[in-house]
Amino acid sequence: MTDPLAQALERARRVADDVLFPAAQATDAAPLVPRANLEALRDAGLHGLQGPPDVPGGLGADHIAARPILEAITGGCGATAFVYAQHHGAVRRVASGDGPARAIWLPRLCDGSTLAGIGFAYLRRPGPPAVRATPDGDGWRLDGQAPWITGWGLAEVFALMARVDDGRVVTVAVDRPYERDDLTPGPPQRLAAMGATGTVALGLRGLRVTPDDLVGVQTDEAWRRRDLAGSAMPSAAPLGIADRAIRLLEERAPDPAATLRVQLDERRRSADERSAEIAAALAEAGDGDRLARAIAEGSAERDRGLDLARRATDALIAASGGGAMSLDHPAQRLSREATFYLIQAQTGDLRAATLARTIRG
Repeated sequence: MTDPLAQALERARRVADDVLFPAAQATDAAPLVPRANLEALRDAGLHGLQGPPDVPGGLGADHIAARPILEAITGGCGATAFVYAQHHGAVRRVASGDGPARAIWLPRLCDGSTLAGIGFAYLRRPGPPAVRATPDGDGWRLDGQAPWITGWGLAEVFALMARVDDGRVVTVAVDRPYERDDLTPGPPQRLAAMGATGTVALGLRGLRVTPDDLVGVQTDEAWRRRDLAGSAMPSAAPLGIADRAIRLLEERAPDPAATLRVQLDERRRSADERSAEIAAALAEAGDGDRLARAIAEGSAERDRGLDLARRATDALIAASGGGAMSLDHPAQRLSREATFYLIQAQTGDLRAATLARTIRG
């Protein structure tokens, strides 16, 4: 890790421990993540974490370098971390685009002046496109329903993806979303975890997109290749939850906590190895077999991280006793957040693998 990223990690840990975690129970029960949480991350210079280093504010962190920083933030406050993760999904997507929106938006996203959200998971669904892009003069028109959009009420721009009838995937940047009458949000989703993330179903009715709003257009094959690889990357979030649970467990049951800490360190090492393999295989566009093997191994490691998060939070609940069931206690919140990641960013194959592991015991 370079010095700037090492310094970013120290800042992330301070924000997580001093700002996010002390207020995490209140944030969990709030209607929306407090802007002060996101502003603390912005002021720590973390909004450009995965932005290109040649853009002001961009730290150039790849998946491996970003993991400990994302872990720290997730261990501070799950809801804040999830909104923050959506921003970085948008940063990565805009950075990889070749349309005019890249030059317009990437500096604002990386320097922290603009918070972004993203919508794309619906592209994985079979059948007719949930959100369709239709050529409209020199721009595009988007229609459909995006069932899960996070950060509504917080993000100032959304990177939205849509499918063209010929299979291509179009990504656009939608500015000032709350002022548009062609976007219709549903009520905030009632979620067992991450309820403060501003997650809504978003209707798009003839959303007109100008050429300047275009992030990029890619083939279905290119989109699926990167989506599968990204989904298989071992996730930082469950490891961050496990780390916080273990830290709290150390105060109550040091020996079990020490055992889990050894397992967490192994998961971190293995997550970095699998991530490096996926990245290398993805760079070799012609080697589909290598990428398929790397994705399978990464998916298995991702599942092991999920399992550790569940076991660590279960251990914290068991050691804390009945008090752990109070909404004021972090144990039950961490447990619910660990459960959330059993389904977040999981493809059907990944969910099947998790289900199989759960049944095997």
